Amino acid sequence: MARRRLGRRLTGVALAAALMAAGAQAQPDGPPASIEDAAWLAGRWVGAGFGGTVEENWSPPAGDRMVGHFSLAVGGSPTLYEFALLEEHEGGLRMRVKHFDPDFVGWEERGAWHSFEPLAVAPHSLRFDGLWLRLEGDELVATVTLREGAEPPRNHTLRLRREPL
Repeated sequence: MARRRLGRRLTGVALAAALMAAGAQAQPDGPPASIEDAAWLAGRWVGAGFGGTVEENWSPPAGDRMVGHFSLAVGGSPTLYEFALLEEHEGGLRMRVKHFDPDFVGWEERGAWHSFEPLAVAPHSLRFDGLWLRLEGDELVATVTLREGAEPPRNHTLRLRREPL
């Protein structure tokens, strides 16, 4: 039951999360964001967070999309999976995520997903409403904003390192 609560609390994590900030996405006078702006994200990323081990994997860009997955394991046991689609959408980059429990039961209804709407794209930085992914040195830093009930939103930051497959 504690795993399910933790998993439910993490709704909105993506990537292998995250954000809350400003930036420069598809400005009216600038070029629209392209999936190539996210190509740096491709690969396997591993680190600690949410009381366990997190792993995020991203495919290289294909067409106008990238596909990724995130997992959280606590005490060596999986507690959460996410599948993500990063796509060009209305001049920006949007991320859509579906969550699954350890038995691969989906949280969202069929045909539904959690969407992180675009805010900003900069070199090695993708900002969404509730999620910020950025490269700092050789680390993928993911900051996700989570809301738990009536509590104010809280930012959680994950630091992941690129690992071989």
